[in-house]
Amino acid sequence: MRILTLETSGLTGSIALWRDGEITQRSLATAGRRHAQSLTLEIHDLLAELQMPIRTLDVIAVSLGPGSFTGLRVGVVCAKTLGYALGCRVLGIETFAAIAQQAPADESRLHIVSDAQRGDLFHQIYERQQDGWQPITELTIVPGEEWSRSLTTNDVVAGPGVAKLAAEATVARLSNESWSREPTATGLCQAALPRSERGESDNIWTLAPIYLRPSAAEEQWAKRHATVADENR
Repeated sequence: MRILTLETSGLTGSIALWRDGEITQRSLATAGRRHAQSLTLEIHDLLAELQMPIRTLDVIAVSLGPGSFTGLRVGVVCAKTLGYALGCRVLGIETFAAIAQQAPADESRLHIVSDAQRGDLFHQIYERQQDGWQPITELTIVPGEEWSRSLTTNDVVAGPGVAKLAAEATVARLSNESWSREPTATGLCQAALPRSERGESDNIWTLAPIYLRPSAAEEQWAKRHATVADENR
């Protein structure tokens, strides 16, 4: 099986190719996360380096978020376009699932967080179960400082949102290890493997990033138009 994974949710991005049990990952240039054309070129370079024709791909897995509005849109659009053009399966994978997959063997339960702006965090709890890492809560937005004070000494917090938390404000263990700082295309691939092996696929026409709130630009647009509407009454 040959799986191409696209992780474009964060400050750094990466792509990876899983080929019959071997995985090769490459970091993306900043432009690769912002422009679909640049991302496509980086995919081309990776496949050329591995001497693998793009039409031999079986699955394209892409990060759905939470994360950067622009980065997620670029990744999802690229995955859907390639899936349609190549006739291969496309899988959308939650970004926090990739981070859980990157955890070392001695971790069994994680609070995973990322920056939701304005002092808030995206939050979800993952547990290692017999069939692998599984979410045991819904993805939500929590007030970062207040939420961190509610944790106990048994809690472990991972993910890029850890950088937004003050160690002295919580008794929980804040993971600053390399595996927890950012999701990677390798972690995304490991999260996608079970679904890939079951032959699953997502609908490319309806697949969309996970957004729990509108972007700042969308909120500003709505606010401007609301003001204009009020003035015209």
